[in-house]
Amino acid sequence: MSQEIFEIVKNMDLELIETQLALQCAPVLAGLKISNLLNVNSKQGALIQKLLAATELSCYVLLKNGHRMTILIYHKKMLKAYLADKRVRSFLAEQGYEEMSLEEMLHLLSQRYQSHMEKRVGFPHELGVFLGYPMEDVEGFIENNGENFLCLGYWKVYQNRQAKLELFQKFERAKEWMILLVSNGMEFLEAVNLLKSGQLYQM
Repeated sequence: MSQEIFEIVKNMDLELIETQLALQCAPVLAGLKISNLLNVNSKQGALIQKLLAATELSCYVLLKNGHRMTILIYHKKMLKAYLADKRVRSFLAEQGYEEMSLEEMLHLLSQRYQSHMEKRVGFPHELGVFLGYPMEDVEGFIENNGENFLCLGYWKVYQNRQAKLELFQKFERAKEWMILLVSNGMEFLEAVNLLKSGQLYQM
């Protein structure tokens, strides 16, 4: 994030859900990324659903813990297509996600994520798949116990470093543009549609 955008963020109302969506989920809003986690106040759940209702995005609550909640924001068609990939299907089957609907898989993921966060039991590495991370990086993370990565961006990269760095740059441009649009008072849906056009973050 550039210094200019950082200064803008400092003056934004961080309690506004539009601000949090811009900060945490811009690449997903732009259609560049399959999904993202959104961590917000539990009271904001209904507003999130209302904002996303007019978009192509879906949401699923993975964890509700006191006053905070973790939501998976995702493109349903993109996520289904990714989970249908042969390599991804094989990996998920090994993790116990075999012959399940998307809803069933998200339910199981939620149970495992809650167990990890509340009881500190094993981390569900399949979360990376549901976040759309490339399989080579998910497997690389597991095999290396999170160490020996080539670079660190939106996830830890184990292969194709340059291509991932270029993708991360697009993600960052999408985030900066979404922050600019929201901070200037543009309506959320209008900002999302403008972001999805691809013209802004390609500059």
